[in-house]
Amino acid sequence: MHEKTKYIIKISILIFIMIIATIGVFYNRNNLKTTLDKNDLIIGMELKFPPFETVDSKGNPLGVSVELAKAIGEKLGKKVEIKNIDYSSLIPALQSKNIDLIISSMSITEERLKSIDFSDEYAKSDLALVINNSKTINNFKELNNSKYIIAAKQGTAGSLWVKQNLPKAKLKDFTEVSAAMLDVNNGNSSAFIYDPLSLIEGSKNLSNIKLLLNPLPNVKGWAIGMRKGDERLKYKINEALKSLKEEGFFEKIREKYLKDDVEKYKSYGLDYFF
Repeated sequence: MHEKTKYIIKISILIFIMIIATIGVFYNRNNLKTTLDKNDLIIGMELKFPPFETVDSKGNPLGVSVELAKAIGEKLGKKVEIKNIDYSSLIPALQSKNIDLIISSMSITEERLKSIDFSDEYAKSDLALVINNSKTINNFKELNNSKYIIAAKQGTAGSLWVKQNLPKAKLKDFTEVSAAMLDVNNGNSSAFIYDPLSLIEGSKNLSNIKLLLNPLPNVKGWAIGMRKGDERLKYKINEALKSLKEEGFFEKIREKYLKDDVEKYKSYGLDYFF
């Protein structure tokens, strides 16, 4: 066979292979399963926030958010797998598709909405403060000063709130709530921002802090986090939440896990999550 003919045949075969490969890539892209096409849902949460996200004596996921995750899965006809992830890593895990949803007492913020989408709110979410006793602070606005250091849990709504509402103060992020509380008690930080219930519980054995429990402004409620663009999933999740509310799911959960906490909230003149 003539060399030129052989060359043409080789090039033709190569082009054919490339066309087939390209078709395969486009086919796979167009036929990737969406979250709702999967048989199971991987739901991320940080299991360090009882009674919402925690573990039992055997290390199994337990709490309000775990029950909500299972109820959502049941409504969607999916098996649910709970994945324990550090709070600050939840959104990256969602974006990289290591998880399908976030249900981890996560409130809606403008900063988070730049990266992910949220369902409708399913719970009220307040933020409050503990203040070191040496500081004569009676209103959060007084903390907007460069001489004050505000502690927050890394990646939480509190940390984002400080950046947006107290820009002159110095933000000090912690990975553990107990460490942040102790830092304020020792006078290294001026205040710590977190949810009222955790502040009430965490302050019990600390003698050098005071509670400032008036709910802070510009705070939205908890919602389920999901990747942007999946409107079908968002619709189904919102329908499931609506159905659960109508069925009294949250009242049952409150009675099971939160009865004592509701009374504590009432004693401080606060409205509970739901």
